[in-house]
Amino acid sequence: MKLPSHQVSAFIEVAKTKSFSKAAESLSVTQSALSQRISNLEMDLETTLFIREPSGPVLTTAGEVLLRYCQTAQSLEEEVLDQLKSTSQKFAGVFRIAGFSSVMRSVIIPSLAPFLRENPQVICEFKSFEVSELLDVLRSSKADMIILDYLPHKKGIVQHVLGFEEYVVIESSKYKSPPDLYLDHGPQDNATESFFSFQSAAPNSFRRSFMGDVYGIINGVEEGLGRAVMSKHLLKNNKKIKMLKGYKKYQREISLNYYEQPFYSSLHKEITKQICKNSKNYF
Repeated sequence: MKLPSHQVSAFIEVAKTKSFSKAAESLSVTQSALSQRISNLEMDLETTLFIREPSGPVLTTAGEVLLRYCQTAQSLEEEVLDQLKSTSQKFAGVFRIAGFSSVMRSVIIPSLAPFLRENPQVICEFKSFEVSELLDVLRSSKADMIILDYLPHKKGIVQHVLGFEEYVVIESSKYKSPPDLYLDHGPQDNATESFFSFQSAAPNSFRRSFMGDVYGIINGVEEGLGRAVMSKHLLKNNKKIKMLKGYKKYQREISLNYYEQPFYSSLHKEITKQICKNSKNYF
């Protein structure tokens, strides 16, 4: 069975825009014509691809599988065309990686930088999300792979352990910090709570202050605004901060994750190889 290209284009555009009207406008067709294309595709596949919610169309599980297939096929097609156009470049194309900001900036980007410099035809899109959002980002095909601070152990997801992020308690080496005030990324940041729940002698209570991101936390600690539980690898050569002793070693696994597929593009395989090989140098 071959999927009609006009139906596939309609499906991809609705999945991308999460709107039938925006997708119709993008494809220069009427909304009724676009809806008919989606309905015909669902009839051909004998499955529902979208749930029509008041807030907009939401992909079903079958829709998510089809979207991953379409994006993989599109990626492979682009790779072949790029290779035919230019034999001087081994790798070309667009690749999307999502993760949480601290590891993206301190580990993933520098791990890929040498490869990207050598292959300027590769466009790598780095996207930052809250850890709690990342599985949904992968599920909805907003990224080709994601970086997590745990192993999800989900069926159909390939996992690679990149290293271990060790957490320590820090305070300013120059200013006196409130001992009960801990700086966090935001309300969803559970690093401080998880760290102390692992300790045998945790504080009975502590206050929280939110700094926007991990680099804001580090700046806040440097200025004596509070203490923080922070990834040790982010603190190298920082003389404005001191690490407090007396705590049990607490680590989290950093993992690279993507959906299992029958075939991967050469770009996907090379990016996976580069991250797995180089990331250990940054923890």
